[in-house]
Amino acid sequence: MILSVSIDLDPLWCYREIYGLGPPADHEAADPVTPVATERFCALARELGFQGTLFVVGRALDDPAAIAAVAQAHAQGHEVANHTFSHRYDLSRETEEVIEDEVARGATAIEKACGVSPRGFRAPGYLLGSCMLEKAVQAKAIYDSSVLPSPAYQGIKAAAVSLLGLLRRPTRAIIGDPREAFGPRQPYRPDLSRPWKRGLGSLLELPISSVMGVPLIGSVLAAVGSQFVPYLAALAARSGFVNLELHGVDLLDLGTDRLDPALGVQRDLKIPWVKKAEAISTFIRTLQQTHRPMPLQKAAALLISR
Repeated sequence: MILSVSIDLDPLWCYREIYGLGPPADHEAADPVTPVATERFCALARELGFQGTLFVVGRALDDPAAIAAVAQAHAQGHEVANHTFSHRYDLSRETEEVIEDEVARGATAIEKACGVSPRGFRAPGYLLGSCMLEKAVQAKAIYDSSVLPSPAYQGIKAAAVSLLGLLRRPTRAIIGDPREAFGPRQPYRPDLSRPWKRGLGSLLELPISSVMGVPLIGSVLAAVGSQFVPYLAALAARSGFVNLELHGVDLLDLGTDRLDPALGVQRDLKIPWVKKAEAISTFIRTLQQTHRPMPLQKAAALLISR
């Protein structure tokens, strides 16, 4: 019984691109997500006694504070995995050359910061398209963790993108191939060109978990709250492999971190990060009673060896 906890360190520019927000007033200010969320994630992991996986955006490692935080996390035993170089939401629609460059540059930035080549990959926006996995393999990935088998999530995302269009708010978010929302829920070997299908791919797909169609992601835990999270965890515990996905903003908030109030369109940023962390901790503690926590790379190696 395996529990893996990962965090996508999507910088705040990603949310500005989603909601069509302009650039921040201070163009020179470093993005806080990677250094701050990494430190808080590592503190949470120490408290609960687990090691997790950090999916890092390579471009964020232009900041010395981000490099220091990620390198320290690696030294503490956390896995650092590839989330592409610049987290382009439309990457799955780009040419093979552009995709290869984004994946390779992301891996290179991580190797430069940590001294090891990442073995895990996650696509921006959970969207793989037809050649992303092939490029991940070329970048030495042994597993992917992009598939989110939750039609409900994809439906809500499609509605949000449509609403932004009606409001004439430019957004970089796109609606991907709906078949990706119906992939297997448990680890499998994917068809590299059709990642929602089982195949003979050389890497392992570790899908993000869902319960009754509800994705196990940080924003859902924050919405459910600490009081009811144990019930969600009890349902998740029925699965032999649980893959909880967090985002950097799950461990930040507008007030504590003095973020641009315009980012309040991302509603969970209005919730104090300590309250969100409490719900996340409650979920993990509950699962630790039945599942062994480990980084995704270790889970992939274990599952491959079986």
